[in-house]
Amino acid sequence: MPIEHWLHTLSQNDHAAIDGDLDALSRKEHPFLSDQCVCNQIERLSGHLGPRHQGIRRSVIAYSLYIRQVDAIFESSARTFCGTCCPNPPAGCCNRDHFVIMNVTDLMSSHNSPTALHMAHMIGLLQQLESAHNLDGGRSIRPGYCTLLANDGCTLRLFKSPRCAHYICEDLQASMQEESGGRAGPMLAAMKYTESSTISSPADFANAEVITQAVLLYHPRQPQTPDAKKPASPRESRSLAEFPSNDPGEYPG
Repeated sequence: MPIEHWLHTLSQNDHAAIDGDLDALSRKEHPFLSDQCVCNQIERLSGHLGPRHQGIRRSVIAYSLYIRQVDAIFESSARTFCGTCCPNPPAGCCNRDHFVIMNVTDLMSSHNSPTALHMAHMIGLLQQLESAHNLDGGRSIRPGYCTLLANDGCTLRLFKSPRCAHYICEDLQASMQEESGGRAGPMLAAMKYTESSTISSPADFANAEVITQAVLLYHPRQPQTPDAKKPASPRESRSLAEFPSNDPGEYPG
């Protein structure tokens, strides 16, 4: 599996934090990942990022687990549609460098936290490593479009930007609504909200409501907690619980 192969190639710089990171992150719900995948991903990224500040390191690992779940949710529907029915081939929505975590609008926000800026920097470094690894097998970049887009698709899986991971064009939305009998609406709304949000804090990188609605859509027989039954506003559903709520002032610039 490409994701696991890349994780196993990551240099292991410090193992001291692995047990603590596993305890802090593996206990969270990851309904679209196996326990083995979760633990392996935490261990490999923790060993690679070990020397980094604990709060930042755990936030980046939590983000990667979230993105992997989004990737799994759209494994069949989105990839099949984009590969066969894209209305704007050959690149579709991958026509610019949307993988950059913070765009001009984000950077101009007067509320940018040091934590979010540090996360964006670290994710950017991991994007370079992931893309380079996925190009080693003979894949080549498709010129004229996103600089991380290969001829056979994106070279990122774990560290797509929030915009890339959550963007769904109108044609794909219509296809998913038709396929689900109109039940995909709440999940699509959560995706749209996150994709279009300004990134100014760690909570803006992900949206727990995406996972909640995907569970209801694809795994409707799973028991719901009382909180999951109550509708949540987009802002209330942002994934604050996914990321450590440390004082941003603790982090280096």
